[in-house]
Amino acid sequence: MTSPTSRELKDRLGALGMSADVVDAVWPAWWSDEAEGSPSARTELRFGVSRRLGIDPRSLLGADEEPRFLWGGHEARFKNLSDASEVERTGLTSFGRAVASILLQATPPASRGIGGTAAQTLRDAILAGGRQFVDLQSLLTVCWGVGIPVIYLRVFPWSAKRMAAMTVRVGERSAILLGRDSEFPAPVAFYLAHEMGHIGLDHLSPGEAIVNFDPSERALDPADEEESKADRFAIELLTGRPDLEVTEAEDSAAASPGGLADVVRQEGPGLHIEPGTLALCFGYSTQNWEAAFGALKAIYASPAPAWAAVNAVASSQLQFDSVPHDASRFLTAVLGSPTE
Repeated sequence: MTSPTSRELKDRLGALGMSADVVDAVWPAWWSDEAEGSPSARTELRFGVSRRLGIDPRSLLGADEEPRFLWGGHEARFKNLSDASEVERTGLTSFGRAVASILLQATPPASRGIGGTAAQTLRDAILAGGRQFVDLQSLLTVCWGVGIPVIYLRVFPWSAKRMAAMTVRVGERSAILLGRDSEFPAPVAFYLAHEMGHIGLDHLSPGEAIVNFDPSERALDPADEEESKADRFAIELLTGRPDLEVTEAEDSAAASPGGLADVVRQEGPGLHIEPGTLALCFGYSTQNWEAAFGALKAIYASPAPAWAAVNAVASSQLQFDSVPHDASRFLTAVLGSPTE
């Protein structure tokens, strides 16, 4: 059996539709032109690439074989996604599973997770710890504290598909992979709280994944019963009420972005609700998303990509020296650089 050259291997991955970024991320640093002449080095290259992408290594060893992903679409539930091919589904599932496996190896397990834990219980614990309200940073603290790694994927297998979030369960543990970025923390806090809901409500069995592709204009809009339950969990965790409705009085100035920003900054702390979250609840209740997202610009004085803050926490928590060097390098590429 003739082994394909490294160039041919990259071409075959590209022919699947895989982005150049993900191919670069999985390519080992030790590879060189000299290694091309070594059969053992070529084999090691293929096994390394296959592990990072979740591909059956046997399908990369032969020059005439089509790369096959190890995990199929049946092992993941895709929400709000109807136009993806089977290859795209299995590729994202396999990639997410591979990333989650490395993350969990680099994250010390905790004595217990959040499975079976009510949203209100988590909220009470956060507020009892001295927080004024539940926000993105407090959710990250909870997740890492119970051994659930949370990262933003800065590298995707498919350049054309951008997911909102993905939760993967490996054995008895779970990892959360965020995908849709924002300059404001409140929308990301909802995505994270929603994924925590899937874990807390025991929606995943070992080896399963849930992948959300929520269009931003439909934020907080449930797609099915499972999603509705995770949404209610998230809203209760963030606000204390699973069905919070925020509307305006007839003489209220809240319909304008500036007026809404003033109202939620004044009322949010007393309700123990982060002002940005309260603005989003107003947007969902009234469908006045223009005012809601406009208010976020006034609430947060210095907008900044949320992914950088999330991955800064991840970088401080991950034990990179507990995984092989190539796996550590791969994680670093997936986390991206704050200067991007």
